[in-house]
Amino acid sequence: MYDTVIVGGGPAGFSAAIYASRRGLKTLLITKDIGGQMISTNEIENYPGLGLITGVELGKKFFSQAKEFGTEFLFDEVKSITRRESEFKIETAHKNIEAKTVILALGKQPRELGVPGEERLRGRGVSYCATCDAPFYKNKIISVIGDGNSALYSALASAKVAAKVYLIIRGNSFNGEQILVDKVSETPNIEVIKETTVAEIIGDKKVESLVFTDKKTFDTDGIIIEIGHVIDSKLLKDFVKLNSKGEVVIDSAQKTNLTGLFAAGDLTDTPYKQIVVAAAEGTKAALSAFDYLQNKR
Repeated sequence: MYDTVIVGGGPAGFSAAIYASRRGLKTLLITKDIGGQMISTNEIENYPGLGLITGVELGKKFFSQAKEFGTEFLFDEVKSITRRESEFKIETAHKNIEAKTVILALGKQPRELGVPGEERLRGRGVSYCATCDAPFYKNKIISVIGDGNSALYSALASAKVAAKVYLIIRGNSFNGEQILVDKVSETPNIEVIKETTVAEIIGDKKVESLVFTDKKTFDTDGIIIEIGHVIDSKLLKDFVKLNSKGEVVIDSAQKTNLTGLFAAGDLTDTPYKQIVVAAAEGTKAALSAFDYLQNKR
């Protein structure tokens, strides 16, 4: 029986783990990776006090700090969370776990294009993480889809190894920060293709080309999709109150509509989806869980 089980290994989850463990709570963090969405970010410049750092490096720092304070870890996938009287039962792919409180810090999942060939060629040229997969395309051609900060970061990261990077956007302008737009325009091996939409991904054993909605075909060795993220609500549906966007509704103390269940990070209805905001919410969730347990005792 754990005092608190944290589901999710991004900045919200690790921050919650650090604070819960430091308060002496028996804490378990369940995650499939270390860092969540953060690990797909090659350069983080705005996390206070750290300067320039990669998402992978920041994730490692979070992990080491949480481990130092006594957090236990389970690298597994949560299949279900159920409430039984005043406690929770968490079922993973390999274990059943009980907890007095639960902190949801699942973050979001990459949004898919939803076009033919995407699912079939996933992992064979179709990627959602430039940091993870761009190194496989040294001196080759990579196409990045998206117009926000993540797409701009991915294009810049890919340009360091690829011979050519095509940055494909639906509209005529970017939705990212101007400093990143300027960096992209200054990078000689990045070419921006505007007002273009992918209709199909072609390839037998690996990605070979893209077909656009105007039927034009475009050769590429790989495609990195960066069109935003969505919440995987399978665990949450019919279990906790969600808003119209599928986000978990919380109060100022990170409490959900279920007593003993807290939420933090990008899956909540907090409007600002930033690493530092997620970390702060994780802290609040852990402290709220501690107060709840103290009052219960």
